[in-house]
Amino acid sequence: MKAETFLKQLLTPKQVAKRLGLKSEWTIYRYIKSGKLKAIKLTERNFRIEEKDLNQFIKKHKTK
Repeated sequence: MKAETFLKQLLTPKQVAKRLGLKSEWTIYRYIKSGKLKAIKLTERNFRIEEKDLNQFIKKHKTK
């Protein structure tokens, strides 16, 4: 897989927050920092989340 294609499949914390219905992406940063949500660290303040990791997070934390 080309790097460009892979990067297009990654989500920003803001995109993840929107998908989860959150008003702020800071909750996503807290999930990343606590280890609840797996993320790829591109730079000191730049993270990306793979779709598969988001799906696993949702399944694990889904309320019944």
